[in-house]
Order: sequence, then C-alpha cells, then structure tokens
Amino acid sequence: MRLGVSVSVRCSIGTASGNTQTDYPAKFQRSSFSTANFLPDNASSDLAVSISSSSSRRGLIRIATLPCLLPLIGCLPANAMQPGSKEYLLIKEEVRKVLSKGKAAGVLRLVFHDAGTFDIDDSTGGMNGSIVYELERPENAGLKKSVKACSVSLFSHSPSTTSISITIWRIPHDSEVLQKAKTQIDAIQPVSWADMIAVAGAEAVEVCGGPPIQVSLGRLDTLVPDPEGRLPEESLNASGLKKCFQSKGFSTQELVALSGAHTIGSKGFGSPISFDNSYYKVLLEKPWTSSGGMPSMIGLPSDHALVEDDECLRWIKKYADSENLFFEDFKNAYVKLVNSGVRRNSL
Repeated sequence: MRLGVSVSVRCSIGTASGNTQTDYPAKFQRSSFSTANFLPDNASSDLAVSISSSSSRRGLIRIATLPCLLPLIGCLPANAMQPGSKEYLLIKEEVRKVLSKGKAAGVLRLVFHDAGTFDIDDSTGGMNGSIVYELERPENAGLKKSVKACSVSLFSHSPSTTSISITIWRIPHDSEVLQKAKTQIDAIQPVSWADMIAVAGAEAVEVCGGPPIQVSLGRLDTLVPDPEGRLPEESLNASGLKKCFQSKGFSTQELVALSGAHTIGSKGFGSPISFDNSYYKVLLEKPWTSSGGMPSMIGLPSDHALVEDDECLRWIKKYADSENLFFEDFKNAYVKLVNSGVRRNSL
C-alpha cells in the first residue's frame, strides 16, 4: 500500500522542553471531529487520507511530511532489510552511540516484554512495538520512570484551517535511550520501533561481552496493546514456566537459554554489566538458600525454580560448563524470540 498525494501539510510537535520531533507510535484518544479514511489495497495505487471537521469540511491531505503524520495514521512500515545492508549497519552504529553497559539490561528487558506477549495458538502478540501501549501494566514496572506528553497539530493550507490536537505519550526510561538514535536513522531510512528494539537488544548483549547477534528487519509496528497476562510471572514454578514458554513456541532448552539474560542487570548474578555464563554457575550454588543477607536476594523465584527441575537442571549444568554453548544457544533463541508473531513489510 502506498501513501497518496494531494495538498501539503505542515506538522509541528511540541514538548515541555521545546519543539522536538517525536518518532514514537502514537497513543491517543480519537477526536470526535476527525476521521481517517483509507482506500483498500485494490483501489487506486495511492492511499487517500481525509480529515473531516465537525462542520463536515473534507479535504485530502498530502503526506508531505510523513514522519510527523505517523502518530495520526499509523506507523510507517520499515523497508525489509537484512543484516549486512547499509541500513542495518546504520542502525547498529546509531544504537552504539547511545547504548552503554549500564543501560544494556533495561534495553534487553524491553525486548522480552515486547516479544513475550506472543501466543502460538492464535498467532497474536509478539515483537510488534506494542510495549509503548503497555507501560501501565504491573509486569512492566520499571520500564516507565517518567512520562511526558506532547502534542501534534496538523494545519491545512486552505483558508478555513482545521486544527487537530492529539496527545502522544513518549516512550520513557529505557526506550528513551533509543530516541536519539531513531531520529538519526529515520532521517535516512524510516525504521519501526519493533525493529529498533530488536536490534538494540542484540547490541546490548554484545556491548556487555555477549555473542554478536544479527536480526533481519522489516517488522511492522502495531497501533494497539497486546492482550494482558501473557508475560511469565516472576512467581511461576518450573512447570508453569515451561507451560508458559511452550505457549509461545519455545522448548525447555530455549527457556533456560533465554533466562540467561538475567546474567546482566540487578538480579545479582555476577557482574551487572558482563554478559557471560555466571547466571548458571550461581544457580547451581543456590545462594538464596542462605539465611538472610544479600545472597538471599539473588534472583527471582522463577530463577530459583529452574534449578529444582531435572529437565532445566540438565541445561543449566551444560551452560555452566560451556559459555560457548550458552552463547550459541542464546543467540539462536534470541533470533527466534524477536521473530515471534512478526508481521513483515511486503514492499
């Protein structure tokens, strides 16, 4: 589907700190006086978008400044790009400019919470940028430290100007580290937030000493939140974890491999900024069984549960013995994770 052309549109975005461009998918309440009408794919070669006012004025608007209109009409699909392409390398380069070891764990968590909503039975959820609409959910606590609102105004060039004001929520905290990079990339090649987060998570692993991971691009962003209650709860036992991951198409081995992401961050497994196999070595030591003190606070109940399950324990021992095996299996499971439920651009 291509975007059509008619009359020019000026677009400005204001924030509390001044006029800056906001590239996040919109979260807004539909106005009672504005509608967006789309032609079907089998209509003319262009997509027409019409904005109608309360006085029934209609007019076609030109998508002259498309990035500014994304919050109103949807997210621009990223052109399909493969690892090694100049566009892919550009994304990696810009992400590395804003990503530090201290921010890596938070960025990697964004990947798991975006892709982790996938359900294999109905093929809903998955890596689609829906995390931007789900920040109020309890399971996403910590992903939102501060939220600032900004507004978008569209102005036609007709004498009777129709102004539309929409509130857009910026992606806070961990996603904010990617804002600067995405702005630079979009100026050259528009990229979806699903792609941005998928690549950033891979870079977060590598910047902390983990394996290089390449992911293909072309994911489409959604405009609605995914169903609730799909992320694995921290209190699940091993049986519950395996059932949850199975519903997403992952084996027990992949569950254990992906759990190794907890090796970085504040969970207490080794260095918080070193991606290695310390997670599995610490699991075998079971420091949380100590009475009181910091050791008892290491890991989540779901982490502790893995080592009590024979099937999981077999893989924990393998990864504790071989960091190379862990790296290889994590890399493969990560690629599968960020491809879960993906709708790709067919252009």
